[in-house]
Amino acid sequence: MNLQNRVQKLITFSPNLYTLIERKTKALGISFPEYIRMLAVSDIKEQVEALPMVDEETEKLIAKGLQDVKHGRYTELRTDEDIDKHLDSL
Repeated sequence: MNLQNRVQKLITFSPNLYTLIERKTKALGISFPEYIRMLAVSDIKEQVEALPMVDEETEKLIAKGLQDVKHGRYTELRTDEDIDKHLDSL
């Protein structure tokens, strides 16, 4: 993800809560910010899953791929031998 697309927020914690979270993050082997992100995603998982997670260029490539399949413009590879032959031909 491009760093320009990130939002930074300042959050205030009580010393006791901060200490507890620090212990938890160390036990999990993750950073404090990653733990907070994990909690946020866990809390709103269904909403996050509904959000588009690809950029506009990727969406265009997916649409083109679907059109190619619809119009029969694809190579079907059923066996390892088919895959090997196809890769050798590239």
